[in-house]
Amino acid sequence: MRIAVFGAAGRTGHQVIEQALARGHDGVAFVRDRSRFPFEVERLHVVEGDARDAAAVEAAIEGADAIVSVLSLASPDLEPQHSEATRAVIAAAGRAGVRRIVVTANNDAFTDGELTGDFAAMGREHRRNRDALRASALDWTMGAAPRVTDDPPTGSYEVVLDTRASGRRLSAADFATFTLDALEHDDWIGHLVGVSAA
Repeated sequence: MRIAVFGAAGRTGHQVIEQALARGHDGVAFVRDRSRFPFEVERLHVVEGDARDAAAVEAAIEGADAIVSVLSLASPDLEPQHSEATRAVIAAAGRAGVRRIVVTANNDAFTDGELTGDFAAMGREHRRNRDALRASALDWTMGAAPRVTDDPPTGSYEVVLDTRASGRRLSAADFATFTLDALEHDDWIGHLVGVSAA
């Protein structure tokens, strides 16, 4: 497949690109700052831009078979830039006829209660993304994880549909593996999937 990855310069996004190429896929890495993304390999095209910019997003997904978005909110002060970007990606996918999309989130996506604390803005953004996916006509899967860590990959993870997974952590590498596996799981389409370390 040709997979467009949004948030490719982040720790999970880096892993998605590396693993996608290792599986034999072609990749498109969408990054805000090209200098933070040093990959120079065959089968990888890099697009620099703001994911809220429709033209930049359309350029990235042209010819893609699927989209993986591991975008995140860099700072609470930037809310709602994350969900604005996700809506732009969803809209562009609809126009381009790219139906399959996998989006990552945290476990706040499973609930709708009031959020407080340092990560409340992130949780609100994940809920907005969830609602935007549900309102779309795309073949979407949202993977929601607990704390994402820099632990070494284990090569396995726990998955449950429409509820939180039981673990309390997940490595970025294993989260990346989940996103690519999800593209091959038609039974996960239209589901909020809980994923954690096995």
